[in-house]
Amino acid sequence: MAVKGILEFIKHIFNKPSVIVEIGNDWVKIAECNVSQSGIYIAKSGFVKLAHIKTSISEAVSEIFRNLKLNKQNVITYLPRHLVTTRILEFPSTNPKEISDIINLQIGKQTPYTKEEIVFTYKVIDTKREGYTKVMLVIVKRNLINERLNALQKAGIRVDKVGLSSEGVFNWFSAFYSSLPGAKSPETVILVDIDSSYSDFLVICNGKLVFTKNVLIGANHLIEELAGFQDKFIEELKHSIYVYQEEGNGPKATKMFFSGAAINVKGLASVLSGKLDMPYEIINPFKNADNDFKFISVSSILGISMKRSALDFDLIPNEMRIKKLMEEKSKNLTIMGVLFITIMMMLSLLILINIYNKNRYIAQLDNENARIKTESDNIERMRKSIILIQDRIDAKGDSLTMLDYLYKILPKEICLTSVNIERKKQLTIRGLASVMSDVFKLVTALENSPNFKSVKNTYIRTKKEENAEYADFEIVCFYEE
Repeated sequence: MAVKGILEFIKHIFNKPSVIVEIGNDWVKIAECNVSQSGIYIAKSGFVKLAHIKTSISEAVSEIFRNLKLNKQNVITYLPRHLVTTRILEFPSTNPKEISDIINLQIGKQTPYTKEEIVFTYKVIDTKREGYTKVMLVIVKRNLINERLNALQKAGIRVDKVGLSSEGVFNWFSAFYSSLPGAKSPETVILVDIDSSYSDFLVICNGKLVFTKNVLIGANHLIEELAGFQDKFIEELKHSIYVYQEEGNGPKATKMFFSGAAINVKGLASVLSGKLDMPYEIINPFKNADNDFKFISVSSILGISMKRSALDFDLIPNEMRIKKLMEEKSKNLTIMGVLFITIMMMLSLLILINIYNKNRYIAQLDNENARIKTESDNIERMRKSIILIQDRIDAKGDSLTMLDYLYKILPKEICLTSVNIERKKQLTIRGLASVMSDVFKLVTALENSPNFKSVKNTYIRTKKEENAEYADFEIVCFYEE
């Protein structure tokens, strides 16, 4: 259950509800649509007749948004079918760039208005092997769009796209039709979506919307049995079929469907029976409608919400599209700037943390080095003390010992004048003797001693002083313990 709850939560995040607005000739329709496992549904709705609005449309829309607590960002609005003009055109090219250029050149011939007075868009509905492309061109007067966009902007609503009701009806019906048992997508069917004051006639072939036409008869007219609108409605349907076959040059339809408010038009089935050349079926896209909303259609709202991010028709004016792109670029640049500053701050913080850690480590090393130096100094002092003590304990190799051994073997006839002890325990002995033989006796005694090695008599001289004669000598040797 926990895993299921997490999955539902993630799905809820990514499937954000979409807010759809239609400002028609007689109704203002506002709805928030959401997606569940069973399909798309209207979570919140506010439908108001224009005749009941005592203030401006902007104030009425703002009040509905406020009462329903709807998000005013990225709202999608659409135009009812009867406010736009559609053309089915065929061009001798399959190159998208060439098709766009041809449409830009030919758009002035498809409407009595100048190019500056209209907004248009198109979609490819068929590409033939002979190199021809069939497109559906949608044209609307710019002032009709601007009136609705201005009203929504005054209400503080940010419009993301301006769609077409026919595409919404088609999207909804495609999902509905695919769920029918035994439905065949390659077949051609007709869908008539009945709204309050008009109906949208659609032809769907091979799963594509190939034709749409406005019928200026809706639920409000059909419920007036005495006015003869029901017969006019049948005539309009037959005329629309004829126009489709002449203009669209497509395959013959096999079945006709009626949606929107058709389910609530009393006696519509009896009116249709025997007067159409094909079987028909009345379907209901909005099963839980209130009595006040029986005679309006919500098919467009459901269908627009189904493919809010992939609508084929977007009638938003170029200047608004450019403004939107600039705002998005500015927003992206702002986000990039914030991210860059954040990254630089994080890098700076990491560098400061690294420097702080290194300084703290160096301080720890300095403290440890000072502690070790103190201990090493103590150890060095102890080592010197030990060496000094050892030298005092073992004094066999000192100068006194050398002189002691020397004087033990020194003949009594010899008088030493100096004893020089150098490095490597070399002794230089100088002295006086009565006769030279005493010097040789000393040399022999040193050579026979185990403590003196390499004995060498460097010189011996006879000197006279005050009628006395004596021998001056120098002997060099090495001491060994």
